[in-house]
Amino acid sequence: MNLLSKESFSFMADLWENNNKGWFDHNRKRYEEHVREPMKTMAKLLRDPVSTVLPELTGKPKISRINNDIRFTPNKPPYKEHVWISFSKSSGSYADIFVAIGRNGWAAGVGIGAPKRDPLDLWRTNLLAFQDIWRRYAKKVKLGEEVKIYIDNSYKKPLYPEIPDDLRQLIQAKGVWLVEEPKPDFKHSPEVDCFRAFCKVVPIFLFMEIADGKLTSRLKQLSNEIEPPSAEVKKVWDIL
Repeated sequence: MNLLSKESFSFMADLWENNNKGWFDHNRKRYEEHVREPMKTMAKLLRDPVSTVLPELTGKPKISRINNDIRFTPNKPPYKEHVWISFSKSSGSYADIFVAIGRNGWAAGVGIGAPKRDPLDLWRTNLLAFQDIWRRYAKKVKLGEEVKIYIDNSYKKPLYPEIPDDLRQLIQAKGVWLVEEPKPDFKHSPEVDCFRAFCKVVPIFLFMEIADGKLTSRLKQLSNEIEPPSAEVKKVWDIL
């Protein structure tokens, strides 16, 4: 059984330096052995544990393709910088939660984005309605430091009359990705470490996907009804 390892990150680092078809064709066997097959294994190993934490995720986990779509952006490199396993509620969902690998290691994260405003309105209204919960969570996971914030465009005109300064960039964004700092290795096993990291960012996904009338009870389920996979995750869930 092929598992993610430092060889996986080494391949991604080499691809970063040699992002061209000739190099990739010559190293395709490395990609299959150290990236593609281990990611397939990881998807299988994560599927059941993830479903116990997020039963909303009814679809199969998806593994990203390594190839970039360069039909409309010919200057884009032919291959992606990261490969990820993503989970989402359905084909119509705009949010997903994922585990990704790249040249610097692996990380868990959550993202949501859409060209129109409506798909992100639930995320925005939850942030405004449950500011105290969000701030407790953000402080615990060290949002902005250990969990990085990546923004894709922002509305110039304020979307709401009063937006707190600490929430402004999240609310005004047309797309936002909150991703842990990459880790260069695994402390336990890839599937155990990835699942634990996944569980730490689950509250973000719930803020993006759960209607405001059910959000608080759904967050409480994490600490009251689901066994946390580690003491570190328990500390995060308990503040919710």
